[in-house]
Amino acid sequence: MADQDLFESTLKKSISKNFNENEFVMLFKDLFQTKSQNKFPNDFDTWTVKHQCGWLIDNIAEFFPNTPQSLLHLIPGSYCQLKYNDRSLEELPDWMDVDKYRKGQKFWLKNYIAIILSKVIGLTCIFSFDEELRPVTFGEHAHTPYLAFKKYMSTIKRMSNWYEGDPWIKGTDAYKDMRVTRSMHMQIRQKLCGMSHEQIAAKCTLANPWNPDREMLLKDFSAACPPEKHGQRPQKISQKSSYKPKGINNGDFAMTQFCFIVLPVLYPKNIGIHDATDEDLEAFCHMWKCYGYFLGIDDEYNFCRGTFDEIKQRAYDIHHYWIRQNFKEITPEWEHMSRCLILCLNYFPWMYMPYKVGILLLTNILNIDMPHLYTSLNYTEWITYKFYKFMFYGMKFSWIKMTINKIVRYIFHQAYDFGEKEFEIIRKKSNKLLPDFSLSH
Repeated sequence: MADQDLFESTLKKSISKNFNENEFVMLFKDLFQTKSQNKFPNDFDTWTVKHQCGWLIDNIAEFFPNTPQSLLHLIPGSYCQLKYNDRSLEELPDWMDVDKYRKGQKFWLKNYIAIILSKVIGLTCIFSFDEELRPVTFGEHAHTPYLAFKKYMSTIKRMSNWYEGDPWIKGTDAYKDMRVTRSMHMQIRQKLCGMSHEQIAAKCTLANPWNPDREMLLKDFSAACPPEKHGQRPQKISQKSSYKPKGINNGDFAMTQFCFIVLPVLYPKNIGIHDATDEDLEAFCHMWKCYGYFLGIDDEYNFCRGTFDEIKQRAYDIHHYWIRQNFKEITPEWEHMSRCLILCLNYFPWMYMPYKVGILLLTNILNIDMPHLYTSLNYTEWITYKFYKFMFYGMKFSWIKMTINKIVRYIFHQAYDFGEKEFEIIRKKSNKLLPDFSLSH
């Protein structure tokens, strides 16, 4: 009778029709249905897949006792595909608060440079997850500084249109750019789902990765980051199984939301946001909750759901329990792709960001001590690092923040208007650092 009650309660959870129940159940069977660690009921194999799936979701903490409670939902989220086709941009969710959305837009406009830099630098956090980095590598549009510049300039432009517009109003730039983003992700997902895990790994493994500083970074990360408990990172355990998730899914997009909000939410003053209230930050998160919905994320997996304290706890847990551990295992591909990402900033007019400075700014913001990296800076890099630190501090004064925001907006709008001539100059500069190459095998 107890099992029947459990089954009925599971049915009420309205598991998404996009949820791959079979793969989810097979993952747990593959990883945990052994004599040494069998945690399943004796008659588990006689249940329906839906019943098994519901029981696993109810008892998921038993399998991952060292994973923070706030992050357990991301495990089933990785087996739930996004709602691309059955969700119209023009149909707003019942929970959307337009006034709060507008407040989030004002927060963006007031903190333009801080949010732009936090997004670019914060992407290096998400790159530390192999399964999150692979779609970026797979797309073949960011593996040289030149390609990264074109990709991320376009991304910043699209997101700026979201931030300053209404993606649910047909005909607006924000609406068009949201549709473009959905289409791009759908295409990459279809390609990934049509390949085996082995084919994807081969496609995303760089033959000659650009990683001259990896060993030095690993020394600092290994010393600064705490020891890991068994099962703390479910994604590492799932890598052992042939049933690990594949493609772009709800879990992936929740992690993407995380990387775009984590620095303003957890460390606002460290990136130059000195006067933000919890209400301001909550409004910014609400804006990203809306974008998650428009991009097809189920509400139950939306990273920005719940109260601001819950969002903040989620962000802290990912940073503390997952990101820091990932940093101790950074791959050659991580440095290669993060190097292209950070160095592409140098192709915006009047901007300068050495790779070591970008990584040091990120780790300083996250309160990770990097003595080897710091002492390796040359004089120009040291001056640049101190300049950015001073800039973040100086933005506590409104007139400095307004001036910097105005200058940076002008710089980015200049880049948006680049033509073939400017791109060819950038391509040649990029080739001096890293010659063009194709990922196709």
